[in-house]
Amino acid sequence: MPLQRLPNWIQLGAFLLALNAGMVNVLGLFTVLHQSVSHMTGNISILAMSLLEWQPKHFIYLSFVILCFITGSFYSGLILGNGNVAFGRRYGLPLSLVAIFLLLTWLLLPYFPRYGLLWACVAMGVQNAMVSHYKGAIIRTTHLSGVLTDIGLSLGYKARGLNVEKRRIFLHLLIFIGFLLGGLIASALYPYLKLNSFLIPAGLSLGMSMTYWIFYFRSSSSSHLD
Repeated sequence: MPLQRLPNWIQLGAFLLALNAGMVNVLGLFTVLHQSVSHMTGNISILAMSLLEWQPKHFIYLSFVILCFITGSFYSGLILGNGNVAFGRRYGLPLSLVAIFLLLTWLLLPYFPRYGLLWACVAMGVQNAMVSHYKGAIIRTTHLSGVLTDIGLSLGYKARGLNVEKRRIFLHLLIFIGFLLGGLIASALYPYLKLNSFLIPAGLSLGMSMTYWIFYFRSSSSSHLD
């Protein structure tokens, strides 16, 4: 199904979610084992290496990292019941969970650095599973492999003279730019704020949640009045 229309709230939401994940992932790279928390491919590769070299501490820890990401996705599935983007689903709940889990990360990292970071993995699992599709377009906001693949595919189709949905490319470019910008912001701020940097994506998640709820209830009230 072609991507016929791209509402402004989806464009802005995809950009801000990618910005959020870009910040969180860079902050994860700065801490503990310098590992990613917004995507699990590299972590599974390191887990395989630690298993072969028999480093049980690393293997157990990375197993928890992966399990926490899956747990976050479970929460989104339980709350939303569907990965297709649609205004009216209660996205405020998973966004609030992302904010809470990132706040827990900030609170626990100074005392339990290895296991405090696990809450960031749960947060990114929640966020990544929130939105999966919009009118045939695959949307992932916590990693860029699929985004870059789709951009490359679209350019290849264009080179062959095939029709390419420009709005689909625009959506993926927004996610790419958001993730990159988030990484730049976190990299610039971490030397000054250290672990307090986690409060920025936590605040952004909470702000998105509150904004969504405001528009959600206003829309519901307008529908009842009509």
